[in-house]
Amino acid sequence: MNNDECDRAEFRQEIAEGLRYTHFRADANTGKLLEIASFLYAAIDLLSEKGLLDIAELDERKKQAAANLKEKFSDRGMGVVYQKPEADKYAFTDGVAIDCENRLHLCHAACCKLPFALSRQDVEEGIVCWEFSAPYLIAHGKDGYCQHLDREKKCCSVYTHRPLPCRGYDCRNDQRIWLDFENGVINPKINAPDWPQCLEEEQND
Repeated sequence: MNNDECDRAEFRQEIAEGLRYTHFRADANTGKLLEIASFLYAAIDLLSEKGLLDIAELDERKKQAAANLKEKFSDRGMGVVYQKPEADKYAFTDGVAIDCENRLHLCHAACCKLPFALSRQDVEEGIVCWEFSAPYLIAHGKDGYCQHLDREKKCCSVYTHRPLPCRGYDCRNDQRIWLDFENGVINPKINAPDWPQCLEEEQND
């Protein structure tokens, strides 16, 4: 790595650490706002329906309202996303051996386009990049592939430090990619320029 690359990496790391702080604060504020708004919506419902205040019923309504508001906040990109449940990726030993090198001409490394959240371990380690606009989803390039995919060699450039989902992912029964893994029959939808986002749109329709 030359000096310019080192400077860029250091600069990005400084920005990432600063953004991490703002994201943590925003996440804490969002959580508190969610709690307050949940109580408010629940109280309005109860007062409208019964004209009185019952703490037990209010608490139950608060839980229901919280779930609805959390979904709305998520749709608007509010808050941060972490991998759940979390585990030490370096202690993970249940990975599946797949002959990726013999299948790349078919799948075109489609798994490297799949979005997922990083863990706190990944973020604090500062090696795996995440989307500044959607913390803490793994970063993708303009071509839709993971930022850490070596485009020429079609291999991971941070393999030793790759996230847990990459270590444990098993594509064999993933119908988004393979219609028949053993016989090498790929799902033709992976060739769509907006894959895999188009799959989510189909589900919503």
